Amino acid sequence: MFKLILKFQDAVVDEFTFHNIPVTIGRRDDNDVVVDNMAVSGHHAVIEMEEPNYYVLVDLDSLNGTFLNEVKTSRDRIFDGDTIIIGKHSLVFQDLRPENERPQRNRKEREKPSVPDFRDIAVLETERQQELVARQPREQDVAAEPLPERPVRRELHGSLTIISGGIPQIIELTKRLTTLGKSDEADVKCSGLLVGKTAALINKRPNGYFLSYAEGMKKPEVNGDPVATQVQLHDGDEIVVGSTKMTFNLTEVVQSP
Repeated sequence: MFKLILKFQDAVVDEFTFHNIPVTIGRRDDNDVVVDNMAVSGHHAVIEMEEPNYYVLVDLDSLNGTFLNEVKTSRDRIFDGDTIIIGKHSLVFQDLRPENERPQRNRKEREKPSVPDFRDIAVLETERQQELVARQPREQDVAAEPLPERPVRRELHGSLTIISGGIPQIIELTKRLTTLGKSDEADVKCSGLLVGKTAALINKRPNGYFLSYAEGMKKPEVNGDPVATQVQLHDGDEIVVGSTKMTFNLTEVVQSP
């Protein structure tokens, strides 16, 4: 449970309290937090959970970026009192869980290296040059080592195949966040009386694809099991959202170095 306080400059625009995850932020109306500003992308960022009990802010490949405490981020844990900056707006994050249930920020002390006196700089430079001259004859006698091979890159590519309850088609999951629901702006249109405008979200991460429940009286199902929070998808999984049934396909593409 947490609260987001939306501000424009120093003025409070709105406040939102959430009990469920994920929470989407963006300019489009199907977001949980709508920020009406052209500097904000349609789906700009999302707040989700990370084991064991961390809230995590994820940028959704937004045009102008997402900033946490004035530092640009693509994915970062957020803590009570942090400030999310999106466009010209800011969101103050308040963790409403009991204090003993909140994770603690890992504060690592970073020692700044001492700056040498200008008299020491000349001495250090002279010693460095002497060391290079002494090493040069030895290095000429040593055979050059072969360069290490570049690691093979592997990328995951997911897609959805609509089986029933919609137009039969294959939808490539290339976006960071794919929305499923009956909203006209949903990436995957799903039918059903109890289906929410944004019924579910599929989040593309480096380690795979994850489906999360968003809203609606009817929860999405994966292989017949209702999804109350989120679940990782595997190749061949059957997904049901309302009366729309689809299969998830996952392929691994190996890129040459």
